[in-house]
Amino acid sequence: MSLGPTRPNRPERKQPEEDPSLGETRPQRRSQPQDETRQQPAYRPSEAASRPSQPIGQQPPPPGPPDSGSAAPAPRNWTVVFFALLLFGGALLVLGAASGWLGYNMGERQRFASVTLTVDAYLAEQFSLAVDDVTAGNYILARDRLQYILNVNPDYTPALDLLVDVEVVLGVTASPPPPTATATPSPTPDLRPAEEQYNSILQVISLGEWQQALDMLANLRMNHPEYKIVEVDGLIYLSLRNRGIQKINSGELEGGIYDFHLAEQFGPIDGESQSYRDWARLYLLGNAFWGAYPEQAAYYYGQLVSAAPGITDSSGVSAFYRYWASLLQMGENLIKEEKWCEASEQMVHVIGVWDQASVYPTATWVYNKCVQLTPSVTPTFTITTTPSTLTPTLETLSATTPAPTTTTPVTPSNTPVT
Repeated sequence: MSLGPTRPNRPERKQPEEDPSLGETRPQRRSQPQDETRQQPAYRPSEAASRPSQPIGQQPPPPGPPDSGSAAPAPRNWTVVFFALLLFGGALLVLGAASGWLGYNMGERQRFASVTLTVDAYLAEQFSLAVDDVTAGNYILARDRLQYILNVNPDYTPALDLLVDVEVVLGVTASPPPPTATATPSPTPDLRPAEEQYNSILQVISLGEWQQALDMLANLRMNHPEYKIVEVDGLIYLSLRNRGIQKINSGELEGGIYDFHLAEQFGPIDGESQSYRDWARLYLLGNAFWGAYPEQAAYYYGQLVSAAPGITDSSGVSAFYRYWASLLQMGENLIKEEKWCEASEQMVHVIGVWDQASVYPTATWVYNKCVQLTPSVTPTFTITTTPSTLTPTLETLSATTPAPTTTTPVTPSNTPVT
């Protein structure tokens, strides 16, 4: 039974008969030369579209017109490359200029800051020297320094304040008094032998006559400059040092400071002498602000209350009293500004420093003013006396109230021979 159409059997191809004389009867395939190509079939569009036009194993030629010779590389677009390099170089120049400007600006700021710090340090040094000049009584030199500081920095408040006080002093005295601390020879020259003069000087020093000892030492040095140089220098140093302490204890603050300065020409001063010099300088600095700036005055006088409360100047007013009076003036200034509670606290502080009955009326009146502003405050003390006016004032206290009797004069730990 047939399942479908059957393909007709192909006729079998006859195999050529083998001729034994000819050897192999199978026809040999003719070899083609290598340079010949096979005959291409006729052009068919479908095959041309699906079949590559080049032989297998060969790369397609680059795009462009066909050339019979060797194909040269296509020229690059050098204009685009040139503009790209130009833009890159311009960007580098801009970045370099910006970096240079930023570096220069930063350097200028650092230099300006360094110069400002240097100028401020120099002005602070000049102000310190001006204070030393005021302490030594060289008011003209101090005024020149302060004027220079204000020319450089007009807002230098401490220099302005100190200049005001220096101008006041110079207005009272046209020229500062000459220093009396220099060692001058005695009016009558001493023609005795050097050894005899030296022994007399030792006796005077043992009695604590420092001024007389310095006069005799100056005479000995002038007439016999080569005699016991080291020993004579030591005696001059000792006499100047002790005379400086003696002057400060007697209220000659400027002269005592100047004696210490002269003593330093022969050797460094000891700790006790340095303490005396610091006390004298603090007192003079307080005097520079006395009456005009009570806060600053109280600051300088307050440093003497615990160390040397009885130190005075030529007026005989102690540092303790000036400190207390400055505190009282601060309270009166608060009253003028109608800051009642702050003034009440200040008055309590004034009474705590030195309990004086003359301050009670003012303290009570100010306290009542503060209570009226804050009714919830419970009074801690009550004083029955109520003043009709604001009394006493700083002027009346400074004119009538002496220095407190509880203070004692300054005495050094190593009291010189007197």
